[in-house]
Amino acid sequence: MFTRKACLFLVLLLIAACTPYLYGVPQESWDRMSEPERIQAMRTYEREQQEQRRAAEERARRQALEREQERARQAARERERQERIEALHQGRGAYGELIRVRLQGGRIRIGDRHHHYQPLTFTIADSETVKIPVADYQGRAVELTASYSGGALIIEGVRFEYERRWGKGLLYADTGTSGPLALQGVDVFVEVHDRSTRYERERPRFVIVREDVPVVIREREPAPQVVIVREKEAPRPPIVIEREKPRHEPPAPRQPPPVLAERAPRSVEVVLLSGELKVRGKNQPVEKAVLRLKEGETRELVAKAGAESGTLTLRYIGGELFIDASRGKGQGGSRFGFDKEWKTGKVYRLELKGNLHLEKGTVKVTAKE
Repeated sequence: MFTRKACLFLVLLLIAACTPYLYGVPQESWDRMSEPERIQAMRTYEREQQEQRRAAEERARRQALEREQERARQAARERERQERIEALHQGRGAYGELIRVRLQGGRIRIGDRHHHYQPLTFTIADSETVKIPVADYQGRAVELTASYSGGALIIEGVRFEYERRWGKGLLYADTGTSGPLALQGVDVFVEVHDRSTRYERERPRFVIVREDVPVVIREREPAPQVVIVREKEAPRPPIVIEREKPRHEPPAPRQPPPVLAERAPRSVEVVLLSGELKVRGKNQPVEKAVLRLKEGETRELVAKAGAESGTLTLRYIGGELFIDASRGKGQGGSRFGFDKEWKTGKVYRLELKGNLHLEKGTVKVTAKE
């Protein structure tokens, strides 16, 4: 409840707000002032207005200067961050500050449907954020965001905390996300990396695997035949010719049962058993690696020898296995057709030339239904 003084104060404020002023002087007082007093009041009013304008201009100048200084500090911090990221990619950083990530298998969503994609590999440094573009054949485009900071890799909102097993590589199988791309059944492989090559520093991008819809061609139905019936001519009876049957008719020959053709398996398991990679001018043995492919699928197999590693592109299409070391360019690769020995596993010799030079290699292919 307001007191009497508070009510009186509010009334005076309302009266003051409604009272007209001339040069800062109420109208009633202005009317009672002499001409010299009015001149003096006008001069005083102008001085006060100038001082207020100068003070406002000084405040605006200081605020603009502070904003400019803050932008300069942010730009300097961003330059330092980018220089540090570049140094990490060049191998001038601590262990674990640079990692390599590979996404393969599963599907990604663009618009209202999911698509298969080609395996994707990229490197990312501590405090770096990578935006990977992806577009379908209708031109709809989105971006996948991956960041690495504070010892954690974040892809589409899914967090992967740093583990010591990253040193030799760790696979997070059947990963799903709830971001814009809604990844489904994706295998995420993370390993500590020492330095990035020029190819790895190029901006990564998703390549959608086109799934063509079969075109159904309907044949035109034949026109009905016109039958003319003649009423005057009666139909002639058929001529029957009787033939003498043999006394002993031989039995029909017995047909052999049909031979079922071998069917290529829906998926195969490929094991890199042995081989040698050239590391710093010397051949070193590769580590055993295993990869499983489904019909129509293309994936990458990591071949490691000591501190070096490389990727082999594997494709299984139409019952044939293709192994390529030239990043999918089809140069110097090997091709193995389906063999019934795949059921128990068949070993092949493998010699590859390309981005990855593999010598004395052996690979085992086993059918997996």
